[in-house]
Amino acid sequence: MFQINVRPWGGSKLRDRHVMLAFTGCVAFSTSWQRIVVDGIGTGSLDQIFSVGAGEAAALFALCLLATRMRNDTLLSRVDVLIISVLGLAFALPSPKGSSLAMLAVALMFVARQDPRLTSIGQILLALVSYHYIGRIIFDLFAPHVLPLETIAVSTILTPFGNFSRDGVLINGPDGHSIYVDAGCSAFHNITIATLIWLALIKIERLRFFRSDWLVLTAMIGTTLMLNTIRIALMAQSPTMLEYWHEGAGAAIVSVTMLAAMLAISLLSRQPTATIA
Repeated sequence: MFQINVRPWGGSKLRDRHVMLAFTGCVAFSTSWQRIVVDGIGTGSLDQIFSVGAGEAAALFALCLLATRMRNDTLLSRVDVLIISVLGLAFALPSPKGSSLAMLAVALMFVARQDPRLTSIGQILLALVSYHYIGRIIFDLFAPHVLPLETIAVSTILTPFGNFSRDGVLINGPDGHSIYVDAGCSAFHNITIATLIWLALIKIERLRFFRSDWLVLTAMIGTTLMLNTIRIALMAQSPTMLEYWHEGAGAAIVSVTMLAAMLAISLLSRQPTATIA
C-alpha cells in the first residue's frame, strides 16, 4: 500500500522548523503587502519608511532565526500543525485583519509554552499584532488623556523660545502660527515600534530576558518621547518648519535618529555573556 508520511514530528524530511519558516514567510508577505497596498508606502510620510520598515524587518528576521533554532527537534503536536496550516489560509485573503487574527492565534498558542523558542516566536508575533492593531486600539482609548499630556510637554520645551500658548491640544505661536497635536503626531506609535525593535534585537541574540532588558526598553521609550517632543516643538516655530519636520526631510531625519538611538542603546547595554539559550 502506497503511503505518504509528511509528519513534521517524526523522522520525515518535513520538520517543525519548516512549518514555522513557511508561516513566517506568510507573515512577511502579509506585512509587505499591507505596507505597500493598504498603508501606501509610496505616499506615506518619510518617517514611516525608515523606522517602521526597520522594526518589521527586525521582527521578521528574528522569527526566521527562531525557526531555524528549532533544528530537528519535535516541538509541535499534530494539532499544532493542523491549526497553523488552517490559519495559514487566512494569508491568502486580501485582508490585513484576517492575517493579524491568524498571527494572534498562533501567538497565543505559543506565548505560554515551556520551550523558549516557541515562547519567543509567540512574543514576536504578539508584538507585531500589537503594533498593527492592538496598540492602535489601546491608543484610541487613551488618546483623550495622552494627547493633552504630550501637548503640555511640547509647551514646556517652547517656553524659553517665545510667547507660545496652549489651548487643549492646540499650540499657538507668537506670530499667529498654530499647530495641534493629533494622533498622527503622538509618540505612542513610535513607542510600539521601539518595543518591537527592542524585542526583536533581544530574540536575535538570545531567548530569555535579563532584568536589565527592561531598563533598556525604558531608555528606548524615553528617547523616543524626547525626540518626538522636540520634533513637534520645531514644527510649532513656523509654517516652513511645520512642512519640513512633518512632511519633508526633517521627518526622515528624526526617524533615522530614533532608529540609530535605539540601536546604540541596545548595543551599549548588550550583555557580554549572553547566549541563545
